Amino acid sequence: MLLFVAVLLLFIALFPYLIYLTGIYFGRKSDELIPLRIFPNISIIISAYNEEQVIDTRIANIQNCLYPKECIEIIFIDDCSSDNTLNLATSCLERSGIKYHLIANAERSGTNRSYNTAISRANYPIIVTTDADVFFEPDALNYLIGRLLSNEKIAAVTGELRPLINSNSTTMLEGVYRSFYGRMCDWESTIDSTYNFNGALVAFRSDLIKRINDKQGADDANTAFEAIRRGYRAVYEKKAIVYEDIPRSFKTQYRQKTRRATGLIEATLANLDLLGKKNPFSRFFYPLRIFMYLCTPILFSLFLAVFFLSVFQYSQIFLIVLVVLLSAAGIFWRQNLFFAFILNQFYLIAGLLNLGKDMRVWESTSDKKKVKSS
Repeated sequence: MLLFVAVLLLFIALFPYLIYLTGIYFGRKSDELIPLRIFPNISIIISAYNEEQVIDTRIANIQNCLYPKECIEIIFIDDCSSDNTLNLATSCLERSGIKYHLIANAERSGTNRSYNTAISRANYPIIVTTDADVFFEPDALNYLIGRLLSNEKIAAVTGELRPLINSNSTTMLEGVYRSFYGRMCDWESTIDSTYNFNGALVAFRSDLIKRINDKQGADDANTAFEAIRRGYRAVYEKKAIVYEDIPRSFKTQYRQKTRRATGLIEATLANLDLLGKKNPFSRFFYPLRIFMYLCTPILFSLFLAVFFLSVFQYSQIFLIVLVVLLSAAGIFWRQNLFFAFILNQFYLIAGLLNLGKDMRVWESTSDKKKVKSS
């Protein structure tokens, strides 16, 4: 009986993921982009806190993009860094040959509020928000802006976030998770919209999105929700690739992933009124995402508890053998979706437990001394 209950709990928990798997493999595919021939002016906003180890490489990475430099302005915001970030950024931007503006916050504001400050000062009609410790592929901006301009109903676009390649276990698991995550978002985008944006690379039309909700939730998800709320689409462009350094230790990654999960869940709960909209996103994808973030982690935890209890009642020795085998598989078979899924449920549970805490101002978790532009 317990085993039957466990299987039932597992099926219910995985139900939305099974729908996404079906959509990924059998659903509509995204249209191919026509290469940009006319490049609109864009304002790239970078918010930084204590990034002296990587800021020169970051600005050089933007310099090396294929997007025309004369069409770019950089708005750099220093969020009260205690190191030499601001001076280094000033020096690098001065040498870059790219138009730039510097903003020094008087007090720690966090990413959301810093972005809003910069948006109000941007000169160009397309805003690109990005982190100070990530790195674009040379053609990432071309694909990102190309997708934004490909349809007048698109108001916001995000790129595909991938881990910088190294051999540690956290990176391997994150790579597996990111691959599946990206395909989920891509399928949503082909039908309507996704709010699962990657804050490392986001572009939007400033005539439609003038401000990001800075009270609660993540800046990336809030940008997408603002586009959807206005009756436009928020989409994912898998060819606009950006890389981030993944923390080497589980403890550090736990802080990063918990903060992100909390922000995503907060944004999800803050926009429930959109469920009344008559579009595929509100009627289909949004309810699935709500279930995935609020119900699946709890149901999956209950499944594990009931399943192991049923095995324990059957045979204690078999339970020990099963735990050992699963632990060994997790150590030696790191690149698999099963363990990436389990770890993601753990972070979602942590995110649920952190709801209500102000996590808008945070410390960076990247291993900056080892980050290199790819």
